[in-house]
Amino acid sequence: MKKKGIKQLQVLVEISCASSPHHLMAVRQVYGSLFECSLEEDIASTVSLPLRKLLVGLVSSYRYDRQLVDSGIANSEASKLHEVIKMKELDHNHVVSILSTRNIFQLRATFECYKQNYGTSIDQDIKSCGNGDLESLLTMVICCIETPEKHFAQVIKDSVIGLGTDEDSLNRAIVSRAEIDMTRIREEF
Repeated sequence: MKKKGIKQLQVLVEISCASSPHHLMAVRQVYGSLFECSLEEDIASTVSLPLRKLLVGLVSSYRYDRQLVDSGIANSEASKLHEVIKMKELDHNHVVSILSTRNIFQLRATFECYKQNYGTSIDQDIKSCGNGDLESLLTMVICCIETPEKHFAQVIKDSVIGLGTDEDSLNRAIVSRAEIDMTRIREEF
């Protein structure tokens, strides 16, 4: 949080979207113990709008982790997301609310409805809105929810390609996913 760059904000997205609800709660508790303020307070005081609204929503949510999916809700929310993206209002409350409160399985169903109903994936439509930090974080949210193994394979690839190794990113990806989906990440890589 002290560096406040987009790369550090992406780590928050990884933790909030690719972790279990119990892990995210544990991270928030440890953060509060270590830094004597909540993660949400630190985000609110250091990150500017509209990124603040998205990140506070993501880190403060508790997603139900059962495989419950309501296709009616998925279709309705795909429509809401399409309208907001079409108007290029990516910081709209609907976006934050849907992405921060729905369980992973419901969101995956919503993303699939979006693609079926509108012919393109939601992340492609978000990318077409521009290439700012909000668009970058939103596409990362979608990727971490939809296919976390693809996201972490890309993190590993980016950390070892080029001059030197980004050891922080490499270690974070390997250690945080070792017991979750490292074999799928390896296959994706």
